[in-house]
Amino acid sequence: MELCEVFAHCGLDVVAIAAINAAVCIALKRTVLKGKPRASTALAYILGAAIYAVYASANRCDALYIFEELSEVVQKGVTIGTATMVICAAADRFNGGSSSGAKGAVAQMLEGVVGAGAEDGCAAQICSAAESLRGEELAAEVRRIVSENGGSEDDALCALIAAAAEKLCGGEGAANSRGDGQQTDEDMPAN
Repeated sequence: MELCEVFAHCGLDVVAIAAINAAVCIALKRTVLKGKPRASTALAYILGAAIYAVYASANRCDALYIFEELSEVVQKGVTIGTATMVICAAADRFNGGSSSGAKGAVAQMLEGVVGAGAEDGCAAQICSAAESLRGEELAAEVRRIVSENGGSEDDALCALIAAAAEKLCGGEGAANSRGDGQQTDEDMPAN
């Protein structure tokens, strides 16, 4: 999936929040969180969900929106966190780093999780698995790949990596219009 396709699928509000989130995460990653890649990955998702919750509550003039629509806030938070990781990977690539595209974003999420130097290989394996696996099957495969490469099998982190890989690396039909795994009329092939 190309970078522009990822952003077209997310929507303008998610892309704008992800850009703000990426700027904050990049600044913190280079200062306070230097040498703490796990913390910066977690921050991207937590901060993304928090910013979206404030935005959605203000947009709908409903202070209780976060509690009434918790599943949407969490889903958008994961999407924003994933988009943030893509933006950070693109920024790293622009600044002379080795990250590029979806695999680069997944590799960046794996920093500090697997053995040093194994990030790119793990990212390639995870993206390959994301082309055919979904949900819990993909999360289990991510845990297996991470453990084989000397990483800790943290269920929450592996689930985040699996969700990101599913959105970024998944094959055709991986991300449908509703985001719930069910095909919609727009996802069905034309006859």
